[in-house]
Amino acid sequence: MMELLPNDERAQERVVAIASQVFLERGFARVTMADLARELRMSKKTIYRLFPSKDDLVRAVYRLKTDRIHALFRETVESDSDFTGKIHWLWINVGKELTEIGPQFHEDLRVFNPSLAAELESFRRDEINRNFVMFIEDGIRLGALRSDINKELLVQIYISAIMGIINSSVLATSPFTIDQAFRTILDVVFDGILTDKARPHYRQLFNSGS
Repeated sequence: MMELLPNDERAQERVVAIASQVFLERGFARVTMADLARELRMSKKTIYRLFPSKDDLVRAVYRLKTDRIHALFRETVESDSDFTGKIHWLWINVGKELTEIGPQFHEDLRVFNPSLAAELESFRRDEINRNFVMFIEDGIRLGALRSDINKELLVQIYISAIMGIINSSVLATSPFTIDQAFRTILDVVFDGILTDKARPHYRQLFNSGS
Protein backbone atom coordinates (compact mmCIF):
# COMPACT_ATOMS: atom_id res chain seq x y z
CA MET A 1 0.00 0.00 0.00
CA MET A 2 1.56 3.27 -1.11
CA GLU A 3 1.97 5.86 1.63
CA LEU A 4 1.09 9.41 0.58
CA LEU A 5 2.82 12.52 1.81
CA PRO A 6 0.92 14.40 4.54
CA ASN A 7 0.95 17.61 2.52
CA ASP A 8 -0.45 15.94 -0.57
CA GLU A 9 -3.57 18.03 -1.26
CA ARG A 10 -4.92 15.51 -3.74
CA ALA A 11 -4.81 12.83 -1.05
CA GLN A 12 -6.66 15.11 1.36
CA GLU A 13 -9.30 15.86 -1.25
CA ARG A 14 -9.77 12.14 -1.89
CA VAL A 15 -10.18 11.37 1.81
CA VAL A 16 -12.70 14.20 2.25
CA ALA A 17 -14.65 13.12 -0.84
CA ILE A 18 -15.08 9.55 0.40
CA ALA A 19 -15.71 10.63 3.99
CA SER A 20 -18.38 13.06 2.74
CA GLN A 21 -20.30 10.26 1.05
CA VAL A 22 -20.21 8.14 4.19
CA PHE A 23 -20.57 10.73 6.98
CA LEU A 24 -23.31 12.86 5.43
CA GLU A 25 -25.44 9.86 4.55
CA ARG A 26 -24.91 7.56 7.55
CA GLY A 27 -23.49 9.85 10.22
CA PHE A 28 -19.97 9.51 11.56
CA ALA A 29 -20.32 7.95 15.01
CA ARG A 30 -20.49 4.38 13.73
CA VAL A 31 -17.88 4.87 11.03
CA THR A 32 -14.33 4.22 12.19
CA MET A 33 -11.13 5.44 10.64
CA ALA A 34 -10.41 1.78 9.87
CA ASP A 35 -13.66 1.65 7.86
CA LEU A 36 -12.55 4.68 5.86
CA ALA A 37 -9.07 3.25 5.38
CA ARG A 38 -10.56 0.10 3.83
CA GLU A 39 -12.83 2.18 1.60
CA LEU A 40 -9.91 4.33 0.48
CA ARG A 41 -7.41 1.46 0.25
CA MET A 42 -5.18 3.63 2.38
CA SER A 43 -3.59 3.03 5.77
CA LYS A 44 -5.00 4.59 8.93
CA LYS A 45 -1.55 6.06 9.53
CA THR A 46 -1.78 8.01 6.29
CA ILE A 47 -5.27 9.29 7.10
CA TYR A 48 -4.15 10.45 10.53
CA ARG A 49 -1.17 12.25 9.00
CA LEU A 50 -3.55 14.10 6.70
CA PHE A 51 -6.19 14.65 9.40
CA PRO A 52 -4.81 14.39 12.96
CA SER A 53 -8.23 13.57 14.43
CA LYS A 54 -11.64 12.39 13.36
CA ASP A 55 -13.01 15.79 14.39
CA ASP A 56 -10.67 17.43 11.88
CA LEU A 57 -12.05 15.18 9.15
CA VAL A 58 -15.68 15.83 10.14
CA ARG A 59 -14.92 19.56 10.11
CA ALA A 60 -13.37 19.30 6.63
CA VAL A 61 -16.38 17.36 5.33
CA TYR A 62 -18.83 19.94 6.62
CA ARG A 63 -16.86 22.90 5.34
CA LEU A 64 -16.62 21.31 1.90
CA LYS A 65 -20.41 21.13 1.80
CA THR A 66 -20.86 24.75 2.93
CA ASP A 67 -18.23 25.86 0.40
CA ARG A 68 -20.25 24.19 -2.35
CA ILE A 69 -23.41 25.98 -1.25
CA HIS A 70 -21.58 29.31 -1.11
CA ALA A 71 -20.25 28.66 -4.62
CA LEU A 72 -23.83 28.09 -5.81
CA PHE A 73 -24.91 31.44 -4.36
CA ARG A 74 -21.90 33.20 -5.88
CA GLU A 75 -22.47 31.58 -9.27
CA THR A 76 -26.14 32.55 -9.13
CA VAL A 77 -25.48 36.19 -8.24
CA GLU A 78 -22.92 36.50 -11.03
CA SER A 79 -25.14 34.87 -13.67
CA ASP A 80 -27.00 36.83 -16.35
CA SER A 81 -30.41 35.38 -15.44
CA ASP A 82 -33.20 37.62 -14.22
CA PHE A 83 -33.62 37.56 -10.46
CA THR A 84 -36.70 35.34 -10.38
CA GLY A 85 -34.80 32.82 -12.48
CA LYS A 86 -31.98 32.99 -9.95
CA ILE A 87 -34.37 32.20 -7.10
CA HIS A 88 -35.73 29.23 -9.03
CA TRP A 89 -32.21 27.94 -9.73
CA LEU A 90 -31.30 28.18 -6.03
CA TRP A 91 -34.62 26.61 -5.13
CA ILE A 92 -33.60 23.49 -7.05
CA ASN A 93 -29.84 23.26 -6.51
CA VAL A 94 -29.32 24.39 -2.92
CA GLY A 95 -32.20 22.17 -1.88
CA LYS A 96 -30.38 19.20 -3.39
CA GLU A 97 -27.18 20.08 -1.54
CA LEU A 98 -29.03 20.35 1.78
CA THR A 99 -30.74 17.01 1.19
CA GLU A 100 -27.34 15.30 1.05
CA ILE A 101 -26.78 16.17 4.72
CA GLY A 102 -28.65 13.34 6.39
CA PRO A 103 -30.31 13.79 9.80
CA GLN A 104 -27.99 11.20 11.35
CA PHE A 105 -24.99 13.47 10.76
CA HIS A 106 -26.52 16.26 12.85
CA GLU A 107 -27.75 13.81 15.45
CA ASP A 108 -24.24 12.38 15.84
CA LEU A 109 -22.87 15.89 16.31
CA ARG A 110 -25.49 16.71 18.94
CA VAL A 111 -25.05 13.49 20.91
CA PHE A 112 -21.38 12.62 20.55
CA ASN A 113 -19.61 15.93 20.00
CA PRO A 114 -21.63 18.96 21.18
CA SER A 115 -18.58 21.24 21.20
CA LEU A 116 -17.88 20.53 17.52
CA ALA A 117 -21.61 20.88 16.84
CA ALA A 118 -21.52 24.38 18.37
CA GLU A 119 -18.45 25.30 16.33
CA LEU A 120 -20.01 24.13 13.07
CA GLU A 121 -23.32 25.81 13.89
CA SER A 122 -21.54 29.14 14.33
CA PHE A 123 -19.69 28.61 11.06
CA ARG A 124 -22.93 27.62 9.31
CA ARG A 125 -24.76 30.67 10.63
CA ASP A 126 -22.00 32.97 9.36
CA GLU A 127 -22.08 31.31 5.93
CA ILE A 128 -25.88 31.52 5.66
CA ASN A 129 -25.71 35.20 6.62
CA ARG A 130 -23.00 35.92 4.04
CA ASN A 131 -24.80 34.08 1.25
CA PHE A 132 -28.25 35.51 1.87
CA VAL A 133 -27.06 39.11 2.29
CA MET A 134 -25.20 38.83 -1.02
CA PHE A 135 -28.33 37.47 -2.71
CA ILE A 136 -30.71 40.07 -1.24
CA GLU A 137 -28.43 42.95 -2.24
CA ASP A 138 -28.32 41.56 -5.77
CA GLY A 139 -32.13 41.46 -5.91
CA ILE A 140 -32.47 45.05 -4.70
CA ARG A 141 -29.82 46.20 -7.18
CA LEU A 142 -31.73 44.55 -10.03
CA GLY A 143 -35.02 46.11 -8.92
CA ALA A 144 -36.64 42.73 -8.27
CA LEU A 145 -36.84 43.11 -4.48
CA ARG A 146 -38.46 45.91 -2.54
CA SER A 147 -35.93 48.47 -1.41
CA ASP A 148 -37.92 49.30 1.74
CA ILE A 149 -37.35 45.92 3.40
CA ASN A 150 -35.38 45.70 6.62
CA LYS A 151 -32.46 43.59 5.40
CA GLU A 152 -31.09 42.84 8.86
CA LEU A 153 -34.43 41.56 10.15
CA LEU A 154 -35.09 39.61 6.96
CA VAL A 155 -31.70 37.90 7.21
CA GLN A 156 -32.37 36.88 10.81
CA ILE A 157 -35.78 35.42 9.87
CA TYR A 158 -34.20 33.47 7.02
CA ILE A 159 -31.32 32.21 9.17
CA SER A 160 -33.70 31.04 11.90
CA ALA A 161 -35.84 29.18 9.38
CA ILE A 162 -32.89 27.49 7.65
CA MET A 163 -31.19 26.56 10.93
CA GLY A 164 -34.49 25.12 12.10
CA ILE A 165 -34.90 22.72 9.19
CA ILE A 166 -31.26 21.67 9.30
CA ASN A 167 -31.30 20.88 13.02
CA SER A 168 -34.92 19.85 13.45
CA SER A 169 -35.64 16.36 14.75
CA VAL A 170 -39.20 16.82 13.48
CA LEU A 171 -38.16 16.53 9.84
CA ALA A 172 -36.38 13.26 10.60
CA THR A 173 -39.72 11.63 11.43
CA SER A 174 -41.98 13.54 9.03
CA PRO A 175 -42.87 12.84 5.38
CA PHE A 176 -41.27 16.15 4.36
CA THR A 177 -37.69 16.40 3.15
CA ILE A 178 -35.16 19.15 3.81
CA ASP A 179 -35.43 19.99 0.12
CA GLN A 180 -39.20 20.53 0.39
CA ALA A 181 -38.78 22.61 3.54
CA PHE A 182 -36.09 24.77 1.90
CA ARG A 183 -38.28 25.40 -1.14
CA THR A 184 -41.19 26.42 1.09
CA ILE A 185 -38.98 28.85 3.03
CA LEU A 186 -37.81 30.46 -0.21
CA ASP A 187 -41.39 30.76 -1.44
CA VAL A 188 -42.67 32.35 1.78
CA VAL A 189 -39.75 34.78 2.04
CA PHE A 190 -39.49 35.91 -1.56
CA ASP A 191 -43.18 36.06 -2.42
CA GLY A 192 -43.49 38.77 0.21
CA ILE A 193 -40.49 40.91 -0.73
CA LEU A 194 -40.53 40.76 -4.53
CA THR A 195 -41.65 43.86 -6.37
CA ASP A 196 -45.06 43.81 -8.07
CA LYS A 197 -43.27 43.60 -11.42
CA ALA A 198 -41.16 40.55 -10.50
CA ARG A 199 -43.74 38.58 -8.49
CA PRO A 200 -45.88 37.18 -11.39
CA HIS A 201 -42.88 35.60 -13.11
CA TYR A 202 -41.67 34.16 -9.83
CA ARG A 203 -45.06 32.60 -9.08
CA GLN A 204 -45.14 31.10 -12.55
CA LEU A 205 -41.77 29.44 -11.97
CA PHE A 206 -42.61 28.32 -8.45
CA ASN A 207 -45.99 26.86 -9.41
CA SER A 208 -44.41 24.92 -12.26
CA GLY A 209 -42.95 22.62 -9.60
CA SER A 210 -39.83 21.95 -11.68
